[in-house]
Amino acid sequence: MGYYEAMGVPRLHITEGMRQFLDYPKFVGATRMLILDTGYFFDKSWVRAAGELGWQVATVPSAITGSISRDDIAALFRTLAEFKPDFVLTSNYAGMDEAGMFAHFFNDAKIPYVSWFTDTPRMILFNRTMYVSDYAVAATWEKAYAPHLESYGFSHVHYMPLATDPAIFDGLPTRQPDRNLAFVGSSMLVQLAEALEKHADLPHVVEAVEGAIRDGRVTRESYNAGLESILGTAFVETLDDGQQRNAELLMNYEATSQQRIELVRALIPLGIEARGDASWKSVLDNYESNLGYFDDLAPFYRSTAVNVNNTSLQMRDAVNQRVFDCPAAGGFLITDNQPDLHELFDVAQEVVTYESLPELQDKITYYLNHPEERESIVNRARTRVLAEHTHRHRLQSLETYLKPRFGVKG
Repeated sequence: MGYYEAMGVPRLHITEGMRQFLDYPKFVGATRMLILDTGYFFDKSWVRAAGELGWQVATVPSAITGSISRDDIAALFRTLAEFKPDFVLTSNYAGMDEAGMFAHFFNDAKIPYVSWFTDTPRMILFNRTMYVSDYAVAATWEKAYAPHLESYGFSHVHYMPLATDPAIFDGLPTRQPDRNLAFVGSSMLVQLAEALEKHADLPHVVEAVEGAIRDGRVTRESYNAGLESILGTAFVETLDDGQQRNAELLMNYEATSQQRIELVRALIPLGIEARGDASWKSVLDNYESNLGYFDDLAPFYRSTAVNVNNTSLQMRDAVNQRVFDCPAAGGFLITDNQPDLHELFDVAQEVVTYESLPELQDKITYYLNHPEERESIVNRARTRVLAEHTHRHRLQSLETYLKPRFGVKG
């Protein structure tokens, strides 16, 4: 009986026949990547980027939440044996069962399993350490979560910022925009309502979270540090694991929603449009409809004179998708001033930032009246993004990280 079985964790055994198929050297010749396709919006971009790099790529259907079907499990094992990937890639630990059987299988099979966290890993893993192994790689878009991942036992943690797909976002700025000002993003009101529903029998938790927000104790820094730093260890210890997770989700949705609604309302006099979800109808009158990421978003960015960005609470340092997608599509963006901007861009030449709503209002007014400056900034930012911040670049950085750790030595 193995360690995990002794601990009550079921384990998938690798037979001698399977071992013959799976015992192959990694990273010899063109890189071979297997994607667990969950329908996440990066999946197709990874396939295109791998093709640009000359990699070989295969995909198998998986599930971002819920159970994986028997047929999908069979397809996974068949592809592993036939395709022989150098590594497996997925997002936010999709495709992992709660018992950790697949994580242990990849470890026993000596196949690196890479999860690119694009949401807080605390909410995804939440005290579940059964996914950690010598072949588990946690890639994170927010470097501030690296210590948290390491505390779980991950020995392979790779910083990998978000990126754009030029097949979707690639265009030149227009000199005749269709609208002056827009914000594209979720109001978080639907998510907030769902989080509040989970707390229907825990009004004291709702009051504690909302009180912390009112008192200004909920910041990007304190949220990254965890609930204890905001609500206090004694209070948090009265909650079980599920209640702690739900409280943290509530805090993220409530604080982010309040911030975004405040932003949009402050910009109503400047004629802002908001797109993202129908709940914006309760905030302003000129909501029209949602935008499809793959078809509608790039032309919308490009046909808007000034796009405004607001980063969610879960990102202490990182930048979100708009920072890359908008300029790549030819759109002009004013964004809140996140620390990682200064590593990813020449902020003085390629990015316009704000620290407060009054500063944002002033800059919107200025750039609406200076279209030539907008165009110059977009062109410089677009050049930077296409040269350094596409999914092709991120896969290259991942390959550089994986090869010396899992490839053939010598």
